[in-house]
Amino acid sequence: MNLFEKFLYMLQAEMETPKTLGWFHIFWILFVVVSITILFIIRKRHNEKQLKTILGVYGIIAFILELLKQLIWAFNYDPITNFVTWDYEWYSAPFQLCTTPIFISIICLFLKNNKLRKSLLSYMSFITILGSLVTLILPDSCFTSDILINIHTMWLHCGSLVVSVYLLISREVEISKKNFINSFLVFLVFVVIAEILNVTIYNSGILNGETFNMFYISPYFVTHLPVFNMIQENVPFIIYLLSYILIIFVGSLIVYFVSYAFSLIKEKD
Repeated sequence: MNLFEKFLYMLQAEMETPKTLGWFHIFWILFVVVSITILFIIRKRHNEKQLKTILGVYGIIAFILELLKQLIWAFNYDPITNFVTWDYEWYSAPFQLCTTPIFISIICLFLKNNKLRKSLLSYMSFITILGSLVTLILPDSCFTSDILINIHTMWLHCGSLVVSVYLLISREVEISKKNFINSFLVFLVFVVIAEILNVTIYNSGILNGETFNMFYISPYFVTHLPVFNMIQENVPFIIYLLSYILIIFVGSLIVYFVSYAFSLIKEKD
């Protein structure tokens, strides 16, 4: 192995698979609580520099961890034969609902405060926060025995959750019908991109029997997500797709109304 391959092999170090409410999970719960508390305290000093610092810290670290994840999952080393092979894991391609905050955070570093940036940040506030909350509360299905993957998973979701909350409490994203509608339009654009990728990659013939299911809406593979998998297995695909969009819409609407309720309480104080 060369030096780079040795580095990747080192990153494949393992740990005992974490459990819900185990020490690893509790650490990340505390991380979220402490981070949100700090950001709540400094929210009154919110400005463009502070926003881009928070987006940059989250986005750049998440991007590096995502890149390392893609590399170590494609890298295979047999210590017996001392033979290295590379095989890209298509199912881990980084275009899922939970990975879009990486790209949004980095893209928004270079955008001025315009409609596009507001729409992207609104998407993080009302849409991607759903997956972050679910992962924080029920992380079992995301945990593995790989140390780096576990760190990546929790930073990806917990960090995104912290950023989403910050966007709302700092009022960078106003809790308005317009922002909510724009956030859902961004989601629909991503759904279209994901479906184009699903159909194109599957029919390209490069998968070699592997799974490729961006946003878990591929017409060729059944999702492993609870509830969604039961729907997909029992109805025509178009009904599943519409159900998927409807469920995300209802979930994001709940986030919107909860956020709106908190904003009203704060105004009364």
